[in-house]
Amino acid sequence: MAEIWASRLMLPDWEIRSAAWKQPSFNEIPFEVLKEIILEIPPVEQRLYDPNEVKEADLIIALHDGEFEQNDIPVDLPMQKLVRWNIPNPEIRSTDRDEKWALYQEVCDVIAMNIKEMEPLLRSQYAQ
Repeated sequence: MAEIWASRLMLPDWEIRSAAWKQPSFNEIPFEVLKEIILEIPPVEQRLYDPNEVKEADLIIALHDGEFEQNDIPVDLPMQKLVRWNIPNPEIRSTDRDEKWALYQEVCDVIAMNIKEMEPLLRSQYAQ
């Protein structure tokens, strides 16, 4: 979700990537939730966390469920580039499909707002 929302900003000179801390898994619900808002979902490559790729990053946004995944964030992330977003993980918080759907809708909104709030900062990087 985060990669798709961030890509919608169409920021020149930014390469936006998403990766999983653990083995990436595919869940159709987040894509279905996004399709309610964004009619054409761009393709997203499932990636696993790569410490070498992260070293080259200008900005790292770590999404985690602060209640359940606090210790799941890799310890080698460069703190000066790190922004942490405490976002509930629907896969951990519910086993019911309808509840997960509702949770993913909330997560989608939170991610969209967080990215929108960061847009001025991201765009200001071009002026430098």
